[in-house]
Amino acid sequence: MESAGEYHGIVIDLSQRKRSVFSNLEVIGRRRFFFNTMSLLKLRVSADALEPTIAKLQANLRSGLGPFVKAFYFHFYREDELIVVFKDRIFRTKPDRALWEDMLDYGKSLGIPERQLAFVPCRFADEEY
Repeated sequence: MESAGEYHGIVIDLSQRKRSVFSNLEVIGRRRFFFNTMSLLKLRVSADALEPTIAKLQANLRSGLGPFVKAFYFHFYREDELIVVFKDRIFRTKPDRALWEDMLDYGKSLGIPERQLAFVPCRFADEEY
């Protein structure tokens, strides 16, 4: 259920150089994957804290990880907004997949496979954890 002025975000824990960046953020969900070596963290951020939180996470974002992970991104959303953040670029759009061509092209140009450019969930109604 959406609260006015609230955003949720999805961040892979290993995408951040220093994981201490999460210590002052509200983690409201965690989903482990890849043999429990990584976690998708779901964050809750107020509208007032959104921009400073994006800046902090973007500054701490790894460019890649080893030879197999070329780049990372994270995203924040609420019902009518989707904000996708790469190391050097931020896209602000809607949760409508028809509007994602530029984001998808940019992510693919960084070496991220299209199947990993899901930006899901991108609305509170799509959340599963």
